[in-house]
Amino acid sequence: MSMGLRLPNMRGIARRASAKAVFLLGFALLSCVAQSTSRGHLYRAGARRSVLDATNRKVFDVTAFGAKTEDQMKGGGNKANVVGKLSVQELPGGGIPGLPGGSAEESFADEKIDESGPDETGAGESPEEENGSAFIRTWVAACRGNYSGPTKVVIPKGTFLIGPVVFQGPCNSSTEPIVVEVQGYVKASTDLSQYSSPEWFTFELVDGLIITGDGTFDGQGQNVWKTRDNKESSSASNAPSSLKFNKVNNTLIEGITSLNSKFFHTHMFGCKNVTMSNVHLIAPGDSPNTDGLHISTSSQIKVLNSVMATGDDCVSIGQGSHDITVKNVTCGPGHGISIGSLGKYADELSVSQIYVSNCTFRNTTNGARIKTWAGESAGEATGIIYEDIIMDQVQNPIIIDQNYGAKKKVKKNIFGNKKMVVSGNKKRVRAGLGKKVGAGLKKKVGAGKKKALQGGKKKSEAAGPPSGPASKWKISDVHFRNIRGTSARNVAVSLACSSAKPCEGVELTDINFSYQGTSTKSTALTSECFNAKITSKGVQNPPLCR
Repeated sequence: MSMGLRLPNMRGIARRASAKAVFLLGFALLSCVAQSTSRGHLYRAGARRSVLDATNRKVFDVTAFGAKTEDQMKGGGNKANVVGKLSVQELPGGGIPGLPGGSAEESFADEKIDESGPDETGAGESPEEENGSAFIRTWVAACRGNYSGPTKVVIPKGTFLIGPVVFQGPCNSSTEPIVVEVQGYVKASTDLSQYSSPEWFTFELVDGLIITGDGTFDGQGQNVWKTRDNKESSSASNAPSSLKFNKVNNTLIEGITSLNSKFFHTHMFGCKNVTMSNVHLIAPGDSPNTDGLHISTSSQIKVLNSVMATGDDCVSIGQGSHDITVKNVTCGPGHGISIGSLGKYADELSVSQIYVSNCTFRNTTNGARIKTWAGESAGEATGIIYEDIIMDQVQNPIIIDQNYGAKKKVKKNIFGNKKMVVSGNKKRVRAGLGKKVGAGLKKKVGAGKKKALQGGKKKSEAAGPPSGPASKWKISDVHFRNIRGTSARNVAVSLACSSAKPCEGVELTDINFSYQGTSTKSTALTSECFNAKITSKGVQNPPLCR
């Protein structure tokens, strides 16, 4: 007899209780797994961490540590209150390059803001140096202070003029990366005497770092570019890179913009498991040595979904680099995405597992490029893939150059065993060699022997075979796949390998270019190759030399 009462649905309650238990057990297991796995899972690229990261982080704002905007400097207003009373020389875990740091045990993160007035230890410093000291104080408090929980350094909105700084780890937190959120516009000092080493912002010895935000680093490199005689001059090599990552692991760099770097926009050395995503690296096409990203002695590096317009390589992958992925990058202007240059210096390390895909090149001098120097340095570049790439008016869409750095000598060489294939019916004996070289051509390569070359090509467009000392770098297992678009020169594919170490395992699959240059005499395309063992599949336009 129910007496108007409804008994509870015991089966439903049991099901809900069981489901709740399973959920709680699963959540607990997930939490345990998250805590026990490698920290690398924290740094995968995805949605903007600055927006979605719900971690309760303690915020360290650079203005609370004495940093001033340009407006505040010009206005001569009261200096911001400063945490602590340490001079730059005493700062642990960070400093202006060239100055000694303090011991790791020093800490002042929990000191309260000094209400008595500004810190006078920076007296005599330039405004850029004062801001540098303030930025370093902020980093030390967040990274090396007494607080061991999750922290965030904030560069708020406003324009900050700052000299060179070093942000050094290791940081105290063992489970969460330290975050640097860039909201403002950060300008580099133009006084090169302030740079005792060739870096502006340096992050080093940090395991777990997120650099995020929609702010900008402006290297203000215009005056430096003007003072350089050429791209190989000493003034070029001594100019500071904007962002240097030295032995930094498990890192995400996202959202930021770098403008007008004096040298490289970003440089990774000795890094592991770093993702760079959704960044803009911008400088004029004629700005020397402004590589978007240079990678060396690093592994597990991903460069994703970014725009690079520079005066040099958009991405250059140097010695000792392994397991590098570049995907969905728009490059141009610039010199392309390059492996190398390799072999310029002794004892350089080999390069392997390089994957470049879904990239677009617009008005670049090179597209997919591998470049090595001739000389005594030996090494190997292997396991390289360029695929699913669009070229838009690129001067050298596909190029292997093992005579990099000796272009002027190449023009004077006899061609030796050069091979060249011409698309279309037009062929022309190579002209413009000069009377002295041309007169001896038949004696050098055999009476009456002619080297076919696409009609209408300027002599500077032919790379020519490597000459002089041969490169001792071995290039192998290289794949160019599904690369299409327009070439601004008649030589769309140039594979100039070393006579001492011929290229092996070079595959070209579905290569399809059309000519879109300035020549009115011919629109035919050619390929050229020297000392290369090549296989091909699918469409080949231009026809492939063998």
